[in-house]
Amino acid sequence: KLNDAPHGATGTVMPQNGGGMSNINQPSGWRKATAGLAVAEKYAQAGETAAVPKTQAFVAVKRVGAHIGLKAGDMLLLDTLGAFTQAQDWEEGQRPIVWASNSYLMEQTGFSLSALKRHSRRLAEIGVIAFKDSPNGKRWGHRDADGRIIEAYGFDLSPLSARAEEFERLHAELKAERELCQRLKRQITVARRMIRARIEAAQGGALSGPWTQLSSLFEDLLDRLPRRNTASKALARLLEWFRELQERVETTYLKAVRADEVVENMPTTPEQRLQKTQEMNPREVISDPHILITNQLN
Repeated sequence: KLNDAPHGATGTVMPQNGGGMSNINQPSGWRKATAGLAVAEKYAQAGETAAVPKTQAFVAVKRVGAHIGLKAGDMLLLDTLGAFTQAQDWEEGQRPIVWASNSYLMEQTGFSLSALKRHSRRLAEIGVIAFKDSPNGKRWGHRDADGRIIEAYGFDLSPLSARAEEFERLHAELKAERELCQRLKRQITVARRMIRARIEAAQGGALSGPWTQLSSLFEDLLDRLPRRNTASKALARLLEWFRELQERVETTYLKAVRADEVVENMPTTPEQRLQKTQEMNPREVISDPHILITNQLN
């Protein structure tokens, strides 16, 4: 008999051929082998020796799902498959295999048959689940009196156990990268605003200098600002360019301001220059005592 029930909790007693989970790894030849499926099966074998709680495994994969190529439909199917597993399926020596029928999975997810196959195939090629096909190509399974899976064929979620630690490390790296990118973007914003303020002040005050050229360089850098998520290396290089331009603008601005101050302070006629010289050189020494002013004398 075949068990086509819409859940993995119970099943029909099947010949065990020795019993245990060792029979699960036997190839069936029903599915075309690919490199991705072979890797997924290796993850499944490694997951059998791991003891990772279901919650930890699913949280780990969801945090990095988009980064490893999983789409929303893939995650929906994965959640649906995970709902059929029980806590003891994730213990060491066990493999959480789901043998729910296609019709029931289509009902739960709203997928067509082709969409269901497409999403399950992507989950396996990415190495999140593995396929365990029975000799007759059907899904079925059996649990003992304690609820442990004795023999089953279907969707194997063991790769999640094997890769939980890998996904947690990846999440930490992605988090650090995201924080670094945010910090670099803030620094780029500060430099960009300083450059714009200096150029506008110089042009508004008619200061001498290559402001047209500097403004053109500034616009070129603005065109290189990322429109979507960018790696920290690219942002760091962009920040370096902005800071180099900021330093050049600051130097040019200060030089122009000092030059204008010198021009403003210089007398324009010989008489003004002579008067300025006399003011700086008094003809006599003034040594009058300092007069204290007070409203009440002692």
